[in-house]
Amino acid sequence: MGSGGFARRSLWATWFDENGASLPIVVPIDDVPELPDDQLIDNVMRVLAEIIDESEATSAAVLLSWPGAGGKGADDLVWARTLLAAARRQGVPLWPVHLATADQVQAFTPDDLAAAG
Repeated sequence: MGSGGFARRSLWATWFDENGASLPIVVPIDDVPELPDDQLIDNVMRVLAEIIDESEATSAAVLLSWPGAGGKGADDLVWARTLLAAARRQGVPLWPVHLATADQVQAFTPDDLAAAG
């Protein structure tokens, strides 16, 4: 993140141990599309699962970021729903998905995810 916020659309991943402590690794995937691509999402979930299988990690978290200010939009909800569905399909223990913009960080709540959209 630069002084004015995020410079590009990115998906960030990190991992947590059984006590909820974060591991010292954060992986950005830059220039993600406005809407998720199924192949990209499946690949991300495979990497999250591999790290969990091969380290002391027991869960993962992802954060979507984009330039500018603002809150959750329809495209962001599609991302969150797609990520969570892929995590369930592949058995990846995933923390709530978050969105970060220049002015805020927000979790996607169950109400967000259940809303029609």
